[in-house]
Amino acid sequence: MEKNQDAMSMRVIDIYGEPSLTDGNFTASVVLEHDQMKVRRIELASGAWIPPCQMQEDVVFVVVNGRVTVCSEGEEVLVTAPGVVFIPGGATTRSMEAQEASLVLAVLCRCCVGGRDDGGEVKAT
Repeated sequence: MEKNQDAMSMRVIDIYGEPSLTDGNFTASVVLEHDQMKVRRIELASGAWIPPCQMQEDVVFVVVNGRVTVCSEGEEVLVTAPGVVFIPGGATTRSMEAQEASLVLAVLCRCCVGGRDDGGEVKAT
């Protein structure tokens, strides 16, 4: 059987890398982008704040280390590692603030922009 050259091979991504923060700042970099999905690594110093931004994609924020307050459309939730928060797509405003030095992965999916494309509900298991 021939391997499809267009298919993506399994790959391991080092999400820790070298610390690159100074007090009060954050860094964000894309660690994977494939088809309709993007994974962004966000490293925040204690007290760092990412201002509100408009997003269309469904997103899952995975707090790998630390504690982060995530805000979306007036809702606010504190997520402590290891913790996850899901925010459905649509024209929503999102922001976050680190309560302590934190590492967050943002998994964005553009396949269902504006909500579910099959009319179903999103369910956590």
